[in-house]
Amino acid sequence: MRTEYANELLEASRAGYEKIAADFSRTRGTFWPELLFVRDLIPEGSRLLDIGCGNGRFLGALDSPQRTALRKNEGRSFVEVDYTGIDFSEGLIGVARERYHERANTTFVVGDALKLPFPDHTFDNTVSFAVLHHIPSRAYRVQFLREAARVTKPGGFIILTAWNVWHSRPRIVLEFALKKLLGGTHTDFGDAILDFGKEKNARYVHAFSMRKIRSLAHEAGLAIERLEKIRRPSGEENFLLMLRVPKV
Repeated sequence: MRTEYANELLEASRAGYEKIAADFSRTRGTFWPELLFVRDLIPEGSRLLDIGCGNGRFLGALDSPQRTALRKNEGRSFVEVDYTGIDFSEGLIGVARERYHERANTTFVVGDALKLPFPDHTFDNTVSFAVLHHIPSRAYRVQFLREAARVTKPGGFIILTAWNVWHSRPRIVLEFALKKLLGGTHTDFGDAILDFGKEKNARYVHAFSMRKIRSLAHEAGLAIERLEKIRRPSGEENFLLMLRVPKV
């Protein structure tokens, strides 16, 4: 994919989310229940980066009464995670800031996941949910992983999810592949553009396979510790990927 076209897709995605930020946030008030186990992988008192944090719903899961009660039952006091969330949508970051303005050790930043505004090795661990499949071009997807690794301390982990588009929308992926063969689209094979939300905003997605994810992690120089498919109650599927940042 040409860089210029990838940039156009990124800007269209940003503008689309900005337009629907309020409605998007209302339909995503809580974190996915089938992925709640991820919160227990986050060490207490650690510095965590959430890339593509949206309205901050993963932070809500981290600070849930259930998690606090579990720590108390284990005889441990609960130590807040030092949380930083970044998203390219000013509207969603505004919602997150309002929602969590009283929480200590919390920062929300409007910024670019491909050029993270943080020094090297700032965070103990990094998470990113439902972002990777929206990043156009393999080059930018590799850049996304390398940026996440750059700001994460050596030995830390990066946990990501990506929508299994092949499972949910195989027909439209094949339609775009045919358009590619006929010269009718600038997208790559495996790409598709879907209508999204009430406003029918165009939304770029990439259809991953296990093999493609492994190849992407390898090119980014990251070791895979865990890769699996997680089924949602709705029947949709997400890939769960846990990477480890190499120790220096």
